Amino acid sequence: MYSTIDLSARRSAQMGIRMNLTRGKKHAVIGLVIFLLFMAVCTVIAKGIYRSGLPQVTVQLPYSSSLIHEIQTVGSVRQGHEYGIFVEEGLRVATVEVRNGQDFEMGSRLFQVDTEDLERIIEEKKLEINKKENIQDENLQIERKREKERELAILRAKEDYENIRKESDLLIEKCQLALEAAQQELSRYDQYLSDISGQDSSVSDGNAYAEQYALQEKRNQLVLSVSTCFQQLEDAKLQKTIKLQEAARAIEDIEWSTMEKDAAMENNALDIVCQKKELQELNILLDADGWVISECAGKVIECRVAVGERTQDNASILYALDNGDRVIEAVFTEQDGSNLILNAEFSMKAILPEGISIKDTVRLVYMEKGENGDILTEMSTENKNLGIGQNVELSYQAQSSLYETCIPVTCICSDEQGGNFVYVVEERKGILGMEWSVRKVFVRILDQTDRIAAIESVEINQNTQVVLYHSGELDEGAVVRILK
Repeated sequence: MYSTIDLSARRSAQMGIRMNLTRGKKHAVIGLVIFLLFMAVCTVIAKGIYRSGLPQVTVQLPYSSSLIHEIQTVGSVRQGHEYGIFVEEGLRVATVEVRNGQDFEMGSRLFQVDTEDLERIIEEKKLEINKKENIQDENLQIERKREKERELAILRAKEDYENIRKESDLLIEKCQLALEAAQQELSRYDQYLSDISGQDSSVSDGNAYAEQYALQEKRNQLVLSVSTCFQQLEDAKLQKTIKLQEAARAIEDIEWSTMEKDAAMENNALDIVCQKKELQELNILLDADGWVISECAGKVIECRVAVGERTQDNASILYALDNGDRVIEAVFTEQDGSNLILNAEFSMKAILPEGISIKDTVRLVYMEKGENGDILTEMSTENKNLGIGQNVELSYQAQSSLYETCIPVTCICSDEQGGNFVYVVEERKGILGMEWSVRKVFVRILDQTDRIAAIESVEINQNTQVVLYHSGELDEGAVVRILK
């Protein structure tokens, strides 16, 4: 039996052992907790370090919108109608008093031609007119003689026509009578054959056959005679038509030759009238000492004469009236021109020569594509305060149709081949959990302004997160961090 002291000592020892075991478990649990906390802190720190090194991006969701194109350009005012000053071709210019863009008043001297050269041209013009008048008189005398000959030829041709008609009618009548006689003879013979066919024949069979053959041969000859007469009648009618047509053409040829001669004479007479009118204008110019005087006030658009040169067969000076209509010319790029429509209203700003600023609206009335692709336009304006050659500022807002997918222009990138693409952000599972990565999606640009682009792609809808801004270089599949 154990003593009481031993039992107490044993219980004390057991309790010590238990206390030691409890302290060890606590220390282990505490250590494990500290380790787990340390690992969690390390993981958070690792994720932070990892994510801090990722490119930062902001995203944009596509949206539906219409695009507003702000179109601006500078136009130039010109005259609505141009007028020309014309003088005789080939006059030598002695003095030019105006230049391009210069204003002139009614009665102003524009340019002067060499009077000595003008006098020489007038004398040559007179000689030319006299020569043509003499030729005209000779031609008239010759034409009168030829006219009598032509009248006689026409009369004879008409007589020939009438003679041919009469001879043809006689021949046709003769053929008609011959045809009727042949037909009557055939009819009488057929009646004869009908009469003898009913009589009894006492002739032998051989003689009957010979007699029947002779009768049939006789009838065949009569039929042939009728056919020949009919053909002769048709030939006579045809020959009448042919001969009358030839005779009618002969008459037409003579009459046409008469018309040609008359036309030549008339043209020569008209030429003499024109020459005399030109001579009259040259004399008026000589009386003005060679000066070409303006008949109204205007502005020189283009002066086409120069000292020492001769005038050409076109307007010597192009000008516009002071109170004439004004139009505005402007050139747009091919891209801007694709957004223009006829009758579009532009806002216009201009500063008059007096320093006064004006604002107005003008209307697009004409469009034409140039060789280099630019769009040439013309706009009408009722503001007659604008000076010819003055520059004006033009602006227009063109609204497109509604596009389903629009994004900022800064979202779009281009590759070396000229293709357009965007980066889209997609969520995926990585080594540290769910993360964001980018993917390249090629798009087609339907329309764009300087801020917004309308795109088309089967991979992009209004829920797609498109990269708007990124802090570093992006590659296909790169992991990124989205900034809110």
